[in-house]
Amino acid sequence: MARPNKEGLDYFPFDVDFFSDEKIGSISGEFGIKGEITAIKLLCAIYRNGYFILWNDALKMSLLRGLPGISLELLEQIVTRLVRWGFFEQTLFSTVSVLTSKGIQERYFKAIKRRKDSSNYPYLLVNVDNNKVNVSNNDINVNTNPIKERKGNKNRESLNTRETLFDNFKNELLRDEEWRRYACQISGLSVAFNDLIPGELDNFLAWMVSTGEGDTLKTIDDVKRRFTYWWQGTGLRAYNQRYGGTRKKLSEAIQAMRGPTEKRGSSKTGVQPSEEARKDYTERF
Repeated sequence: MARPNKEGLDYFPFDVDFFSDEKIGSISGEFGIKGEITAIKLLCAIYRNGYFILWNDALKMSLLRGLPGISLELLEQIVTRLVRWGFFEQTLFSTVSVLTSKGIQERYFKAIKRRKDSSNYPYLLVNVDNNKVNVSNNDINVNTNPIKERKGNKNRESLNTRETLFDNFKNELLRDEEWRRYACQISGLSVAFNDLIPGELDNFLAWMVSTGEGDTLKTIDDVKRRFTYWWQGTGLRAYNQRYGGTRKKLSEAIQAMRGPTEKRGSSKTGVQPSEEARKDYTERF
């Protein structure tokens, strides 16, 4: 999806009556301080991104890392209530999983103080033409500034290069049977983890980008090392929150990925693989 050319904010105005707002009051009454801090964390994530953010697995895992004591289920309940009470715009959330609001957008465009063609901005709830500062009347028109255009082109080229690099990394790892065997061994899920690897690689790479560390993955060894650390912390925790970490739910998840006609493989869960599971690796690979 298209994102605004302007980068997110370094800081944003925080209303001193934030906790007196009836929407936050409703959240606080139901979820206590956990609901309040979640709302603030979401605002920080949105303004860091611009004026909206996609409510996806990468964002959820990133938030959970900084919200101890809050489960994935509770986080989703809080966000659902925030949408219901009008803290976030309901239609955009229901149709395209976007978190934003009219107030958020008004503060954002007031902060950047520059007006551009509204076609450059998706999910708008406000008219950016009403901004007080019209850059076309300035001595320097940033819309036609050659330096800014070159910088924008470089940013787009960098993004395309990174996406290609990540695709290459993922394809190389999926072809590496020795690494896949190792990933199963350290996963705690035995050989059943082999079927989850493609999706978990996507989750890992998306998480790295969402935390601003995507550019640190320069070699395949970087990806292998960081994936291991990620899975043993954030990834495994998110998996357990999704499936409960039980053998039955793991089997259901694997079967759903394979389809109704494909035969299930044996699986065994736990923090450390058992000796029985280790014997299965040779048969599987």
